[in-house]
Amino acid sequence: MGSRGRRHPPPAAPSAAAPVDLAARVDAFIAGFRPSGRYTAPDPAQRRAVADGVLGALDGRTGEAERTLARVGYRTTEFTEAVTGRRVAEIAADDGAGDGRGWGWIYLDRSTRPGWSVQVPHPASDARTEVLGVELFRAVPGGVLVIAGAHRRAGADGCADVAHRRDTVFAAVVEALTGRGLPGIQVHGFGAAGLPGRDAMVSSGAGRPGPAAELTAAGLDGAGLAVCRAWREPGVRLAGTTNVAGRFAAGLGVPWLHVELVYRVRAEPARRAAVVKVLAETVRSWSGR
Repeated sequence: MGSRGRRHPPPAAPSAAAPVDLAARVDAFIAGFRPSGRYTAPDPAQRRAVADGVLGALDGRTGEAERTLARVGYRTTEFTEAVTGRRVAEIAADDGAGDGRGWGWIYLDRSTRPGWSVQVPHPASDARTEVLGVELFRAVPGGVLVIAGAHRRAGADGCADVAHRRDTVFAAVVEALTGRGLPGIQVHGFGAAGLPGRDAMVSSGAGRPGPAAELTAAGLDGAGLAVCRAWREPGVRLAGTTNVAGRFAAGLGVPWLHVELVYRVRAEPARRAAVVKVLAETVRSWSGR
């Protein structure tokens, strides 16, 4: 049985003194993700507590944030990220692994006030999107990285598919960030048969395409990828029009992008790095960083 099918002990809480390789830490978190994995749907108060805790940490209300998070078994730990040298706050369950509930992890860049987010709703199931998320988070200061805590097919009746459910911690956190006006990029993956002849798909989800969508698509073109612009191909699959984060952002008029990448692009470091460079330019167009 491969590593994705085995149970793994949760990573220890990071030491405040020792640098932490965020990519390795996230990979260790998701190593045991599988469709048959456990997932416990949070109730409204639990969702609100994590989201409020994230906003408290974002605002520097550390004590208040810690008390709010503690009510649902979450905590904040700060460490130096090994690759960037920047301070990062990890918001996670007390045991570091989601204690079987599968609610996920949030990372805040402490080097400057966060002003954008990268969202990974399907780690492991959309293989290597979690790596892409980490690499984009590293590329531009001031980011918030939100990672789902279970395989998208865990639990029952699609309850862990956070891209399409609002009753999740992931959705609550993303909506809280969007409500503060933080633009976001949500990264997904598709198999080659999903969009034949294409390497990438760019969409604004339920929103109208704006400068960021055009900039991203043009950048991916320039990186040598065959790009589908969803707004030019009505009815195209994978356009993200039912994505709950995209619908929420569109309702508030906050910029939001849905980016789909074929597996060979996500898996090959050089191609993935080229995508990260393009997405980083999009983020900078929002934040000026």
